[in-house]
Amino acid sequence: MDINDYISSGIIEMYVMGLCSREEKAELELLRPQHPELDLAIVQFEKDFENNLLQNGTEPGIATDEKILHSLQTLQPPAPVIAITSNHTAVAKKFNWLRPIAAAAILLLGISIFYNYNMYKKMQAQELALASNGTNKSLPDSDFVVMKNPAITPIAMMGVAPYTLCRCTMYWDKKTGKAYIMIHHLIPSPQDKKYQLWAMVNNQPVNVGMVNDEIRDRFIELNNVPEGATAFTVTLENIGNNKTPSTDQTFLYGKI
Repeated sequence: MDINDYISSGIIEMYVMGLCSREEKAELELLRPQHPELDLAIVQFEKDFENNLLQNGTEPGIATDEKILHSLQTLQPPAPVIAITSNHTAVAKKFNWLRPIAAAAILLLGISIFYNYNMYKKMQAQELALASNGTNKSLPDSDFVVMKNPAITPIAMMGVAPYTLCRCTMYWDKKTGKAYIMIHHLIPSPQDKKYQLWAMVNNQPVNVGMVNDEIRDRFIELNNVPEGATAFTVTLENIGNNKTPSTDQTFLYGKI
């Protein structure tokens, strides 16, 4: 697996921002202890992301302030009218203006705390579910065994233009010749076509088999991966025994 291709795939950004799926998160956290450069890239992006928020954060405009103040005024009961002498009019106006600003600041702080707490609880629940390996997980136990086996080679299958958003991960067991494919983002195949996996051996494509892309959220198992493969491609083919790939229909490519 080319760990640099995996790092540049965008998975780190999605992981830090909490946008990746449970399977992608589990996969990354299994690879993280094995690749120090992956861990370093995650930590660096977390720092860059935080610094970017601090440096480029935009203050709310006047329209936003007016909406907040209007909401506060509708929520709060009207204040009692107090007679003020002319000498204290300026001071009274100043404090009347500061009072809703302080209330708005407290309200925004409360919203921020509530949001951060909910995000923390959500992340904590996901981590507990994964760590406990309980019944709520979507991956079967056999898939976890494959992902945790250091003898099995993970390969990042990246989208090929114009299908650059497509992405899968393949695990190749060289001892058994089996391949395990996990679909992350892949366009569903039409009824009259199927995806087909090819292994590149001596720069020549070798048919591995058809990929049943109807299976999602768990491994798709294929047999007979040839020895000596240095890369893999996935193409969209007519259903049948295709001997050569349709290179203009290449969706995924992965290099060992």
